[in-house]
Amino acid sequence: MHKLVMRFLTDTEGKYFTLTVSDIKADGEGVPTVTEAEANSLMDLVIASNVFESANGNLIGKKDAKVVSTDTNIIDVA
Repeated sequence: MHKLVMRFLTDTEGKYFTLTVSDIKADGEGVPTVTEAEANSLMDLVIASNVFESANGNLIGKKDAKVVSTDTNIIDVA
């Protein structure tokens, strides 16, 4: 599974707001295909829309973004 994890700057210095989008698009082999431009555009839209409440104030800028991939291996315990 792949997730896009975006961190935003807030009104409170040193405090961030994290937004995670699960099941991001991937190619036929399962490799994530989200581009830097797409992540930047999404983050700009989130900031401009002002639709999320944060305990640390308004979202005022972009901190960072990353694609996180996780693998699951089933372990037989019977």
